[in-house]
Order: sequence, then C-alpha cells, then structure tokens
Amino acid sequence: MHILTGLGALTALFLASPLTAQSPAAASENSKSDNSAPVVAKSRPIAVSPPRQIHPILKLTIAPEKRGDLSTCGDRDQSALKFVAETCWPVLQAYQDLIRLQKASRTAIAAHDAGAANAEDLKSRALAMAFKSAEKHGSGRWPMQDEIAQSSYRALIAMLKKFGESDAALAAYDGLIGVQGRSLMYNGTARRGYLYKDKSEYLLELGRRDEALANFQAAIALADREPIDMISNVEHAELIAYDAIIAKDQDRALDAINMFLDKTERHSRHQDLVYYPVQILKIYILAGRNDADGVLAELKSFNSLSRRNMCQQKKPVEYYFPQVISPTQSDPRIAAELETFDCSAAIIAAMDANMANGVLASDGVKPLPPR
Repeated sequence: MHILTGLGALTALFLASPLTAQSPAAASENSKSDNSAPVVAKSRPIAVSPPRQIHPILKLTIAPEKRGDLSTCGDRDQSALKFVAETCWPVLQAYQDLIRLQKASRTAIAAHDAGAANAEDLKSRALAMAFKSAEKHGSGRWPMQDEIAQSSYRALIAMLKKFGESDAALAAYDGLIGVQGRSLMYNGTARRGYLYKDKSEYLLELGRRDEALANFQAAIALADREPIDMISNVEHAELIAYDAIIAKDQDRALDAINMFLDKTERHSRHQDLVYYPVQILKIYILAGRNDADGVLAELKSFNSLSRRNMCQQKKPVEYYFPQVISPTQSDPRIAAELETFDCSAAIIAAMDANMANGVLASDGVKPLPPR
C-alpha cells in the first residue's frame, strides 16, 4: 500500500551524494611515479543528504486485538484528529492513506512543473490513490473519515487543476461538496458554502460565467432547506457580482446581488454584517445609472442595518463607500441620508473626483471601474 512502492524513477532525487571523494591535488600527487614520500590526501567534507523523514502517523499501528475498540471513533473535534487516529483503527487507516496520497500528489505536481518525462505516470498513480481514498473513506462510518476524505478530494482537485483537467477537477469539486454535505463534523454547512465559492472562483478563471452563476444559486439555495449562516456566502456573492461588473454585465451582477440579499434578509442572523459589502456593489450600479430612487432605498436599508459609522473609519475607504454614490449625491434626499452616516462635506465633494480614478476597496485590491 505504500505510496513509494514502484516509484523507482524518483529514487535518484533522494539519493545521497557519494560518501567520499578524492581531492584533485591528491589525485595528481598519487599519479606521480617518483620516489618522493607519499602524500596523505586530505578528503573534502562531503555533504550527505539527510534521510527522508517518515511522517509520524505512518509509523503508528494499533494491535490487532485492540482494533475492535471503537470508543473514540465518534469524536467530531477537528483538533482531536491525531488522538483519534492513534486509538481508532478505521480513522488511522484513512489518515495514513491521506498522507501517502498527499505525498504522491506533491510529487506529481513537482514533476509536472519540472517538465519531467514521467509526470503523467506519477499523476495517474496519484489519481488512483485519490479515487481509492475518496471512495473508501468518503462514506465512512465515522466523522473523522469524512474529514479525511475531504482532504483527499482537495489533493485530487489541486492535481487535476495543475494538469489542466478542468472538467475532472469540477467533478471532484462536486464530490467534495457531496462529502461535506454528509459530514458529521461540526460546522459542516457553513464550510460547505466556502466550497461552493471556491468552485465558482475556478469556473470564473475558466471563463465559465454561466456555470459559476448556477453554482452560486445552488449555494445560497441551501438556506431554504437547512439552517445555514449566510455569512459563508458573502464572499461568494461579491465574487460573482464583481466579476460581472468588470465584464460590463451589470444585469448579471444585479441578479446575483438581489438573489443574495433576498436570501440574507429571510435567513441570516447577521444581516448587519453580511449586507453591506454586497449592497455597496448594488449602490455602485444604481448610481452609475443615475437611479437616485434606487440608491436612496438601498442607503436607507443599509443605514438601518449598519452598526458603525461608515464615513469615519480609520481607513479612508470602507468597501468603496461612500464614493460609489457618485454621481447621485447631489440629490437632496441622498445628501440628507449621507449626513446620517456622518459623511463630511469634504468627503461628499470629493466623490466624483474619486470615482473618476476608480475606487479601491479598503484592503487595496479589486478597484471598481472609474466613471
């Protein structure tokens, strides 16, 4: 079962240097045929590669007579994985399979990056290990087996991406999401939202926007079927909406934003935290269309949920606010609403100039297009 079995082509990468070597000077002296006194050669210190370290988990085993003791197998605390592996035979087997798979995956990826002739063979070997691990442990009886199976899928996805097998990588994402959906670990539904988001990010990298939007819809639809905190979908909504804005597809952006805001309003316990990053993108679109009524409605909703002064943050711009209101800030109703955010006259006066250059988010990335 060992991952290194049969990988003889890689052995040369780990061989130690020769243990001894004769110096050139000594070789020259020894080649002389005169009767001079023999010269003792001074050998150079030779750097010897350290032995490969075996992962501690691979050294573990459980005595056959104790493998039937499953008293610790039901633990659902991620931090207890090592303890459970030391005492629960099914989890130890899954963990060891994962470690071997991760090693094989890294080896295949490194061979690919180096342009090695055997990269495809190494990939095939690692893929076989990944499928075996995911199939064997993905529907396991114990929570930690599900957790380990998810890590197996992640290794599989990383390798498929590296080798450019996008359809297979997307299928692996579906497998990962499915395992997460069955997970018995704590906080499973919240984490699943981020898996959906990661899949959408990859779809957008591939230019498959329609599939990314459909994947986003599937993610937020979880809130209709099970208790899930919508905070896990904030970054996902921003990702879809921002990509659409950059692609000059504002209708698509609004579709995603409204879909998210509707679900958040009905299901989230933290509306004040999740609303504003996405709602500000909606204000940007509406203001760009000179829809003063729409901007005002969003500002009022935004203001009723926000628990902090958005115009007086330590950083000059908080999620593009209030610059995104340009050019509708001259509307008296909007100007009055901005006063409730404590936006100074100087800030309001500078909105148009700031938007003319494009506005950065507070972390200095993802500039909104200027107008």
